[in-house]
Amino acid sequence: MLNNLINIFGTKTKALEIIYLLEDLKPVVRQGFYPNELPKIYQFCQEKGLFLIRSPYKVVLVDVEDGSYSNKGIKVPLNDPRDGMLFAYISKDEKKALLANAHETENNHKELGILLGYPQCCIDFYTKHEPEESKINNNFTKPILDNSKGFEFPFQNNIFIRDFDITLLNHFPCSLNCQNSLELAKKHLLILQKYDISLANHFVERLKNKIDVDNRVLEFK
Repeated sequence: MLNNLINIFGTKTKALEIIYLLEDLKPVVRQGFYPNELPKIYQFCQEKGLFLIRSPYKVVLVDVEDGSYSNKGIKVPLNDPRDGMLFAYISKDEKKALLANAHETENNHKELGILLGYPQCCIDFYTKHEPEESKINNNFTKPILDNSKGFEFPFQNNIFIRDFDITLLNHFPCSLNCQNSLELAKKHLLILQKYDISLANHFVERLKNKIDVDNRVLEFK
């Protein structure tokens, strides 16, 4: 099933989020797709009885000057000539998908975060730092590091190799020691082990490492 989902949704991270939704760990999944990718997503949702609501705008990704991982994008009208992704809000509950769409359109990060199943502490953290982060690369590295004491952290909270499509978290943790994020990541790992033990072992092996982030060596173990 997981390999089939990867073929449909394009990445392991997106496929796993859909599994978390199907396993009732997430109320809503929000993912970006280019228009040509959407037909197979719609077909999957129809087959599984899921509701899909599209954003009333598209997001054009913006490159950052240093070439680092970035989540930065700008909202533009659907008739803008630039290539852009539409956000798809997918849920078992149509009302929740509609609400997630409305909250993001209104930049209501707190209510959106709740619907996406993120820990409250991390929602508050994101809301606090988003105004400044949105002006740069939107990857929250500096505030996360500033809020993380020590040099050793649980591997489940390692978000620094997500650009390699390896992560157990789909949000920015308020710190690398965040216990609420850790508990959620552990649940995600159990589900991954249920569906693909080999891939789960690969994730653990890759997430357990030492990484130099902004001239600070972090060890995830």
